[in-house]
Amino acid sequence: MMNHWDERFRADEYVYGVEPNEWVRTVLDSEQGKNIALLAEGEGRNAVHLARRGNNVTTYDFSKEGIAKTKQLAGSQGVTVETHLQDITIKDAVPRETYDISVNIFGHVPKDGKAQMFSNLIGCVKPGGRIVFELYSTDQLEYGTGGPPDIGMLYTIDEIKGYLEPLSAEIIHLEKETVERHEGRMHSGMASVIQGELRKL
Repeated sequence: MMNHWDERFRADEYVYGVEPNEWVRTVLDSEQGKNIALLAEGEGRNAVHLARRGNNVTTYDFSKEGIAKTKQLAGSQGVTVETHLQDITIKDAVPRETYDISVNIFGHVPKDGKAQMFSNLIGCVKPGGRIVFELYSTDQLEYGTGGPPDIGMLYTIDEIKGYLEPLSAEIIHLEKETVERHEGRMHSGMASVIQGELRKL
């Protein structure tokens, strides 16, 4: 059965483009030889970028179409990305304490799945590892330049802090920023995002 993401990703074009997210570039471009998990990675632009930089990259995504495009993009760039069809809002969706780094870029989930998504994002990283994310804030509704129109799927900093509280992670950076994003036709223009970087304890 097709889900909403399969329908979105069925197009030949990469609806979020093929270039990596700027926050990923900023915080992860110095990393090499690391085991990296990307949750809700969609069409694979960040995964392929990190693989090209010499990392071992694994994605977990709910869309078969997105996974097919990830493999296609990886092949065109001469790299390998391991892919898993997985709902990241269920318990144990991702193996625990396996990766050096985990990443979620605009992997928005329904409100009742958010706490588990953060639990998986942090739980899959080894102690001392890094967790990196960029998500739309609730202010993004005013911009209308991308992201879900459902406020329950957007975030505030206090809400994210609430999800992090029971999890073993130290906040290195957690800020709301106004940024310009040009990522395919789905993310274009000024946007309100929350950028995070955590360290697993």
